[in-house]
Amino acid sequence: MSGASDGSVLPDAEYLVLASRLIPDLDGGFTIAVLRRARDMAAAGARVRVLTVDPGTAEDHDAHRAEWRRRGLLPDGVELRNLFDDARADSGWLRAAAVLLGADGIGDVGERRVILDAAGHTVLELPVIAGDPNWHLSEAPVIVWDADGPIGSLAGFGALYRAWVNAVSSVSDGAPVVICEARQVGELLVANAAPLLHPAVRVLHATHACHVQAPYHWDSPMDAAWTRWLAIAERFDGVLWLTPSQQADVERRIGSSIRSAVVPHPVPVTGSNDPVPGRLAMMCSLIPRKRVDHAIRAMERVRQVVPSARLHVYGGGGLRDALEKLSVEHGVSKDVVLHGHMADLEDAWSEADAFVLTSANEGQGLVVLEALGHGVPVVSYDMPYGPGDTLAHGGGILVPDGNIDALASALIEVIGARDRRTVLATEARSAAATMDPAASMAALGAAVWDALSAPVSRPGR
Repeated sequence: MSGASDGSVLPDAEYLVLASRLIPDLDGGFTIAVLRRARDMAAAGARVRVLTVDPGTAEDHDAHRAEWRRRGLLPDGVELRNLFDDARADSGWLRAAAVLLGADGIGDVGERRVILDAAGHTVLELPVIAGDPNWHLSEAPVIVWDADGPIGSLAGFGALYRAWVNAVSSVSDGAPVVICEARQVGELLVANAAPLLHPAVRVLHATHACHVQAPYHWDSPMDAAWTRWLAIAERFDGVLWLTPSQQADVERRIGSSIRSAVVPHPVPVTGSNDPVPGRLAMMCSLIPRKRVDHAIRAMERVRQVVPSARLHVYGGGGLRDALEKLSVEHGVSKDVVLHGHMADLEDAWSEADAFVLTSANEGQGLVVLEALGHGVPVVSYDMPYGPGDTLAHGGGILVPDGNIDALASALIEVIGARDRRTVLATEARSAAATMDPAASMAALGAAVWDALSAPVSRPGR
């Protein structure tokens, strides 16, 4: 095992950051978090490529790359590759991995999605599995073509993904390290089916979401996807939790057999804050889990004490009409502004007097980190996971989960007394300094060192 390169805290390895898709302004903070991690890894001296597996067009993927570079999230030297773009450009790796067709040919394979290269020639055919949340687990054949027609098949999406990761991993240069960012992809990488992932490849799986359902206690029910994933998590070379609270809850539930570490998202480098007094900000999708209705209900009382209070909500979603109606019912329609989705939120952060988080659950809460980085005090429900860990260093007020009266009182405390707001803003900046990219990369480096030092435990080893 070689040492770190160029003074990096990350071991010298080829890093592949693997996500299902990275489409601008889709999937909320997930896409931002994944690309920021890759950017921070590159800034720390690592050789890193970003991989996606969504079967979009090459033109779409080129547009996505250009937009991410424009936003500064895909720096020069960090390549963003897509499985299907690679197949269109050179399908030799597909043909090498395919099981050759027998004398009976393809047979009845059901509905297909055809992937064409730039010349209009078929490269492969994907099974279409509609209405099944477990579509990725199907072993319905992926048909591989050459210039003369179909020549073989791969057993479902799992075989396709593993074949591609094997093809893009430079195992001759050492141990490639995959940072998998998507559970559906991750469980397929470590499956006990051919082709197996190359034995030199290490797979660390990053988590991005709360693993339990309501009422969100450590022993609350889990959905089928999390239950299935945790059952095979020992196969990963490491699991990366965003918060120590979630790691502790998982270990309390299933024991410590999973090799895991806490690697939080860092506080991003941010701009200045020149707040408009009374301006409350929320950055979130208008979906039930975000509970924007709680903030609107709290505004009725906040406005009675702090007449300058205004709530500005940045994000789109299906609840917009219902939230507008709710603001009318509570007499705050002129004090609640639903801006819709905005790609650039720097002006919003610059003007925010306080940030409000009312979610039922989070993975860590990227917006809390962004608030701290801007010196914006946070008022948040104490829910799983993230706010309790992140605000342990100061910079905000936690209130009992779901308690709208407590939420209103905390908002009044922050924006109703400038001295209190000043103290919290100073704490926010100080807290942000302890959670910078260097701290996150140090935690990731330690997890990678552990993975490289231990034997691979997935099938085939």
